[in-house]
Amino acid sequence: MVRLLFTFALLLLTTSSLAQSNLFVDKYKGGRTKADAHYGYMPVLVLGKGDQRIELAGEYRAYMQEIEPSAKLGFSHLLADVKAKLEAKGFSIQVYCVQECDKRTYARLIDDTFRDTVLYRLGYYNVQENRFGYLSAMKTVNEQPRAVMLFAKQERSGGLSLGYEQIASLPMPDAGLSVQQDFEIDALDFSQLKAKEKDAKGSADHPLIERFPGSYIKSSGVSDYEPYPLIVGQYKKSIPVRTVGGKVTTLNYRIDKTVGPYAVHKNYMNALTQAGFTIIYECQARSCGNYILRDNYRDTIFAKRHDSDIYNMTEKSNFYLFTAEKDTPHGKLYTSMYSLQRRAKESVQLVVDIIEEKGVSHVALNIDSDNLLKEIQNTGSVSLYGIEFDFNKHTIKPSSKAQLDEIAKFLTQRADVSLYVVGHTDNKGAFDYNQDLASRRAQEVVNTLVRDYQITQQRLQAVGVGPVAPLAANDNDDNMQRNRRVELVLKAPMFL
Repeated sequence: MVRLLFTFALLLLTTSSLAQSNLFVDKYKGGRTKADAHYGYMPVLVLGKGDQRIELAGEYRAYMQEIEPSAKLGFSHLLADVKAKLEAKGFSIQVYCVQECDKRTYARLIDDTFRDTVLYRLGYYNVQENRFGYLSAMKTVNEQPRAVMLFAKQERSGGLSLGYEQIASLPMPDAGLSVQQDFEIDALDFSQLKAKEKDAKGSADHPLIERFPGSYIKSSGVSDYEPYPLIVGQYKKSIPVRTVGGKVTTLNYRIDKTVGPYAVHKNYMNALTQAGFTIIYECQARSCGNYILRDNYRDTIFAKRHDSDIYNMTEKSNFYLFTAEKDTPHGKLYTSMYSLQRRAKESVQLVVDIIEEKGVSHVALNIDSDNLLKEIQNTGSVSLYGIEFDFNKHTIKPSSKAQLDEIAKFLTQRADVSLYVVGHTDNKGAFDYNQDLASRRAQEVVNTLVRDYQITQQRLQAVGVGPVAPLAANDNDDNMQRNRRVELVLKAPMFL
């Protein structure tokens, strides 16, 4: 065993200069190299005496080797032999440990640095007690320090793994770069950007604020009334939120990739503060709290309405978030915005929520069959608000079933009655679009009554009038909600 170790040490320890051999301690010829590294100039921390950390900057070399059990090499004998040879060549041993060693002393120098890419396979956090050791040594040549660090680990198989690093201190090499003294930076001009796609059908900017140049709306959504979890602080054990209620408009924009999420974030934040908004909370990915958006919108309508990958937005993502508020004569306005760029080659995603705070509108809902009859007897028609549709669609929401039940009950009791089913909208948006939407919604009510309640098709006629027959001025949300309705108008007989 002694002769084997001596032979290994002769192969291992190099006595010639760095310029001739490149390595202070050569690789073991019978070992298998798992990783190599060489940098012309890098700063490196070296273990020093008394738990010191010595920073050297210069040429860095490292390798990791595995040596088979057949070599019969023990980690402590290896380290002892190399220590003796280093001392004989003028190196001063800074740290030497082969028993009861603290693995963290070594690991803390390597973790989260470029050195880990070479030495991570050593598994220096998973070593068995008293089956590993390490040393560090230093020597000065021509007033330039040199250092060696060696970590040796006995594997369960009896083999040996070793990680080697050296640093030869030297002045920063001159790369010969030149700089133009008269170079001028052109100011960025985002105003010339052009949108790559058209806005999603039926979507539009909120009147509160203009869109970023060169952006388009990928998708949007509006709720006339919805509680909203407004983020007001950093996510630690919980997310500080203020629940506000009102009309919520969600706009999902896509912006040219060259802009970057930070420029989008700052431009919107500056524009809003200049318009009298007060910033409630601002953060970037690392300071927001891990998965803040995923966990904030969980179990809310906004988890699906936000057209961004909130489930993978972590503290390592590239996103910025802020929330803001403003008092107006008509009530408070809130906004929450976050801008994200998943990869440099992808567009910037901007998600905007605007909340117009208000109380829940009190509109008569679900008129029963008896009152349907009375209203039609008195006026020849009845306006219904218990039939609700998905935003900008003619799909009837499940919450409408109670009102449909009452209409069907009335029609079953009065088999002599035929009705016009009339769809109405507010005047927001283009006339042709509103009229078409009103027609489709009216027809869907007819289709549902025929299909699900077996009402004869000939007794019902769908009519879409859109915004042309309002019950109130379209000057506020409550009045516009009154105008969005389904109306039953007596077709036959002429009166009841």
